[in-house]
This record gives sequence, C-alpha cells and structure tokens, in this order.
Amino acid sequence: MKKRLRNISITFRMMQHCLFRPTKRSRNRVREIPGEDEVKTYDYSAHIRDVRMMRARARSGVTQSGI
Repeated sequence: MKKRLRNISITFRMMQHCLFRPTKRSRNRVREIPGEDEVKTYDYSAHIRDVRMMRARARSGVTQSGI
C-alpha cells in the first residue's frame, strides 16, 4: 500500500522529524540561576513616559534653553 503524498511545508516536516530537538547532553546540562543583580531588564514604559513629558513641555512652552 502506497503512502499518500501530501503537500507539506519544509518546516512542518522538520518539526515532525524532531530536527530542532536539542541533544541529550544540552538538555541535561545543569545551568546556574543568575543572581538578582545579573538579570537585565527592559523598561517598557520608558518610551511612553518620555513622549508624555515631551508633550507636557510642548504645551507649557518650555524649551531646553529656557530651563
């Protein structure tokens, strides 16, 4: 009995054959948990806050040289 041919994407085929699965050695490696000081974070609200401050300055008429 022949297997029916289907149009399958290359990505789906790779995922079916587990080509993206990491090796046993890398999966079982013990990783150290970084300390609180070593973790870098990104301030997502910084841009929103900056835009709000720029609008407030523009409304009040204050410029950089006028401070």
